[in-house]
This record gives sequence, C-alpha cells and structure tokens, in this order.
Amino acid sequence: MNLVCLIGEQPIPNLLPILHLKPERALLVHTKNEGSRKAAVRLQKLCAAKGMPADMLDVGDAYRIENIYRKIREKVVAQPADGWRFNLTGGTKLMSLAAFQLAAELRMPCVYYQTEGERSQQVSKLLHYRFDADNRLVEDPPDGEILPDLLTLDDYLRAHLDGYSKKPVDKSKSGWVLEKAVYEALQPRVDEIYCSVQPDGVKDQLEIDLLIRVGNQVGVIEVKTGGEGSGKHAVDQLTTAAAREYLGTYAARFLITQQAKEDRYKALANALRVNVIELREYRGDGRLSTNDLETIFGAIRQRMPGFH
Repeated sequence: MNLVCLIGEQPIPNLLPILHLKPERALLVHTKNEGSRKAAVRLQKLCAAKGMPADMLDVGDAYRIENIYRKIREKVVAQPADGWRFNLTGGTKLMSLAAFQLAAELRMPCVYYQTEGERSQQVSKLLHYRFDADNRLVEDPPDGEILPDLLTLDDYLRAHLDGYSKKPVDKSKSGWVLEKAVYEALQPRVDEIYCSVQPDGVKDQLEIDLLIRVGNQVGVIEVKTGGEGSGKHAVDQLTTAAAREYLGTYAARFLITQQAKEDRYKALANALRVNVIELREYRGDGRLSTNDLETIFGAIRQRMPGFH
C-alpha cells in the first residue's frame, strides 16, 4: 500500500498516519509555499531515517485544483502498487478536493486524522473511508480507530525543526533550581521529557525550558520564578516556541511560576491557550510542596489525557 499525503505547514496530521499505516512508499504532495515545501522535506528525511521511502511531489500553486489533480494522478498511475490510500487531512481545502476527486475516480480508500475531543484534551484518531457500490464515501470501520503511541520527542522536533540541540543546564540562569525540581517531579510521570531545547538557527533568542510527551501529545513548559514583567515575557516565550513556525499548533502550553504579583498577563495567557500554573507554596529552595505538586499534575492531566 502506498499513501498520498497532502502537506501543509503542520506535519502531525501526516506524520502519525504514516507511522501507523507504514506504507511501502509515501507520496508527499506539497505546494510552492515555503512552509509546505519545508514540511515535506522534513517529513521525507524523517521517513528515510525510519526506513520508509517517501517521494516529494510539487504541485505548484495551492489553489489550481485542475493542476493539483493532474499531477497527483500522473504520479499515482505511474507507480502501480497493491493499492493506494489517500490521507485527506493536510494541505489546503482545494488540495483535499483534488485528492478526493482522484480517489473517487480510482475508487481508492481514504483516511482522515482527527484530534477527538476538546482542543485542550486531544486524542489521536484515524478515520477510515471506502467507496461503496454507488461511489459514496462511507466509514469503514465506523468510528475509526484510536492511534497507539507512535511519536517520540525526537520525531516531533525533527518534523517541525530543521535541527535542534539539548543544552546543558545553565546554573547561572535565574530559576534553574525550580526548573530542576519540576523536571524531577515530572520525569517518572511522562513518557519522555527533555530540558533546555534550542532550535537550530536562533542563537540564544529561543530556548524551551521543558518539553514533555504523553502518548502522541507534546507539551511545552516555561518555568519562571516570578518578578515584575516575567509573566508576559514567559507567555511571549511560550507562544513563540509553540508557534506554527517552530513546534506547531498541536503542542499544549504551560507556564509554571511562583504566585504572580501581576495579574494582567493572565488574560493574555488565556487568550493564547497558555495554561498558567501558580505554585503558591514555593519558597525558592528547590522543594515543591505536596499541594504545589498536585497543582502541576492536575493541570497537565487536564490538558494531556494519559498523564499518570
């Protein structure tokens, strides 16, 4: 089975189905848009590293549906396989329409990646479709399937970034003692945790304090000890790190801080889907009270199903 993937700027709706379905070959259909092309290049490299061949197909303008249809058709017909499957999730709406039209013409099955539930409590789900005798698209099986754990943090980072590094902990940094305490508290409760992650090419302008994975969901955590203006600065850091250009729109965002003296930034944090976790009993000595630990665990559990 070969898999047609429509590549937009967000790689997860294509990466997870590829990892789950394990196609003989993936066809990464991208446009001339720089974000789409870069996402396809990263996915191709990631597939190659996992021993899954992937071809890139540039269809040019994202809104010329006839051209998109023609280019995908030429590639599909030229590469006979046991069968093709179309992932209709990514790309632009017109890319999806072109792929759907071709799938209907060739009567090929389709899949769609869905994050079920509230955005803050996403569960990875893959819906399967086939064409019936009247050429209508029907679910098969009904309700699709919940995806098993497929991702690693390295997969997630390499799908979103051209490269990254894990820096040694900077003990001169304000708040490193609290960051260490949070790291040690979370480590046994998550599937993976990284600290001090820096995307390539940004020098010292951006560093992710903590990155956690629970199943297929990733959380970005900024740790601050408080102080005037630190709340807004931390929110800015988080929204930059978890922006479309870096870690994408599927990552949960957390700000862990001592009880804040300023409240103005909280409305901004809420608007940007940043979950503020205040440690009301922390006194700066690197020890987290039982109440503060439960505050952290409860907030993450609410946002990331499967957190222990």
